[in-house]
Amino acid sequence: MCFQQIKKYTYYCYAKIVTLFLRLLEKVGFYSFPHVIRIETTNRCNANCTMCTREKLTRSLGTMDLDLFKKIVDECKQCKVKTLHLHNFGEPLLDPLLCERIKYAKDAGIRLRIFSNFSVLTEEKALALIDAGIDEIKISIDGATKETYESIRINLKFEQVEANIEMMLRLRKKMQAKFPRIRLVFVETENNHMEVDAFKKRWQGKVDDVLISSYHNWAGGLDKEGNTKKRLLPCFRIWRTFTVLCDGRVALCCLDYDGKVILGDLNKQTISEIYHGPKLKEIQKKHLNWEYEKVPMCLNCEGRR
Repeated sequence: MCFQQIKKYTYYCYAKIVTLFLRLLEKVGFYSFPHVIRIETTNRCNANCTMCTREKLTRSLGTMDLDLFKKIVDECKQCKVKTLHLHNFGEPLLDPLLCERIKYAKDAGIRLRIFSNFSVLTEEKALALIDAGIDEIKISIDGATKETYESIRINLKFEQVEANIEMMLRLRKKMQAKFPRIRLVFVETENNHMEVDAFKKRWQGKVDDVLISSYHNWAGGLDKEGNTKKRLLPCFRIWRTFTVLCDGRVALCCLDYDGKVILGDLNKQTISEIYHGPKLKEIQKKHLNWEYEKVPMCLNCEGRR
């Protein structure tokens, strides 16, 4: 047996084990409710990044109604959800109600995270975030130099983002606050891979964590051909997470940036109704049966890696 055959067989066995494990988790009720709820409080953004599908977005831009947000949080509290991500396909710091939302969810005993490009942070906003009790801020910064960063994060200024990170760290220390935890995320691509080491050297030891992330194709949105048609792994995202768009509709997952597969609408339904509804259950069944060709969005998605 040649190396390629061994590799293929090993992957097949691994996929079978993962699939059986998922079936077991379902059977014992481990996924009776999504573990992480992702709430897109706004889908507005001030950047146009090269690894993003922003130019392909067709749904309307907006900000989530506060009453709808509170309804979602109330159900999460009742069902003992431990983590909310207040971001999806937008810049959360552009949401004028962000800190009010954070306070409401923190009063419900829920841990909160946002993912931001950090370009529009001001001292007033930084102090408000700390005071509101945000637990974690992940910051996208994909370069160690101005030239590389600004060639990827179009419309943003490298010096401003670095200064904002330093400001948040300084204010957190001044206020003697343990939170928010500051984690930097560097999405490695063919345009910036040569700066990974310099990036780590610049920030490790200053922030709480430095993460080097891999580039993906937004469920085929950036790579129509893809290279995953022979992949067998079911995706844990459609069991573990639940993605609410800013208008209250629920998308298949966080990679469904344009809301092409809508599972339900929280303006009319509950999280539990949608999560246990026939549409999601049918997609989960197709994943467990490796029938990805029947779920076009999942077929070429690199997220299944």
